[in-house]
Order: sequence, then C-alpha cells, then structure tokens
Amino acid sequence: MVGRRWVIALGAVLAGCAGPAEAPRPVIRPFDYSHLTPIKLDVATVEVVDQWVPPRAPPHVDHRAPIEPREALRRMLADRVQAWGNRGRARALITEASLVEQPLPREGGLGAMFTTQQSERYVLTLSVRLEVEGGEGRGGGSAQATVTRSRTVAEGTSLAAREAVWYEMLRSAMDDPQGMNVEFEFQVRRALRPFIVPEGTPRPPPGGTIETQELAPPPGATAPAPAGGTLGTVPVR
Repeated sequence: MVGRRWVIALGAVLAGCAGPAEAPRPVIRPFDYSHLTPIKLDVATVEVVDQWVPPRAPPHVDHRAPIEPREALRRMLADRVQAWGNRGRARALITEASLVEQPLPREGGLGAMFTTQQSERYVLTLSVRLEVEGGEGRGGGSAQATVTRSRTVAEGTSLAAREAVWYEMLRSAMDDPQGMNVEFEFQVRRALRPFIVPEGTPRPPPGGTIETQELAPPPGATAPAPAGGTLGTVPVR
C-alpha cells in the first residue's frame, strides 16, 4: 500500500513538472519602416540584394519562423535607403539572416525528473552591408552592421510557443534601441558621411536635367510667335 501511494504521489509530481502550457500563437505584425526618416544617398540607384540562401535543414530553422529574418531585413533596406542623386549606385546586401537551434546538455538522475530543464538555445544573426560607388571619380565606401540575439526554451515547449520566441527575438533584433534598424543607420552615417544627402535637399530630376519654368513676359511686351509663324492656331482634326 505504501509503495502504491508513493507511485501515485510521484506521478502527481511529474505531472506538475510537465512542459509549459500551450502558448497562444503570436500576433504577427509585418515589419514596416516607411514612417521613419529615410537615409538619402547621393547616388542614382539603390539595389537590395539578398545574398542569404536559407539552408532549410537542421540546425537552421529561420525558414520555419512566422516571418523569415531575411524578409524583415529586406523590408528595412527597401524602406530606409533611398537614391537621392543622379550618378553612382549603392547596393544593400543581406549577408546573413540565420536562426540556428543548438541542443543544450541536460542533467541526468532522479533529481532531473523533478525539474524542467532548458533543452534548446536559438541564436539569431542578422548582418547587412551597404556598398556605395560614387562614380565619376568620387570613390566609394561601405558600411557593415551585425546584430545577434539568443534565447533558450524548456523541454516540452510546443511549436506554437517556439514560434512566439522566434518572432519576439526577431522583433527585438530589428527594433529595440540596440537592434538592426538603429545599428544600421549609425554605421551608415559614420562610414558613408560624404554620400549622405542633408535633410531638406530636393531630389534631382532623373538624368540630371534641371527643370525650368518659363517666366511670363513683362507688361507691355509682345510674346514671341510660336515656331512656324502662326499664333493662336489650333489644329483641326
């Protein structure tokens, strides 16, 4: 009888030490930086190049995240980097957007049966590089920004709960004060200062031409006749 009670009590304790309750799936908000002041470069074109090819095999899980890290980087670069000149070019490169799962060592023995252990660590690495070619002897330059985040999860964590962790990691890595959005702008303004266009500078017209507007003739002056010698003639169709 005593042995049976001990087994029942042990079962109750183990049930209480089971994995965490099912977490609700995260509310996914798309990344959008169009409301922020853009980084205007004195170049004619800006190209966003995604060089990161997801391995789509363990230990990589970035392709399983609610929003792939490279999609967030692509959105940031497209929204924030703008061409504001008529010569030269810039390339915004996504060099890494990985999310890697690392198994953690677990304790053994009877004591481990009464604790919920951390079973995996996830490491997120985001890296981008902005390269500028000034053209016409202006030289060029580049700026690099890298951000990492890591989180652990307990054994028995559901897929929905892991997705929530991955999404929170990406949000933090992109948007917090030490995140990619801030770090990228800091590195660009530090390393590419000669190519930053001051705020308030109007965007030049395509091709470098200057838009002109004819002035009205002074009072009493006779307006020149149109080419061909006719004045005020409307062609009849």
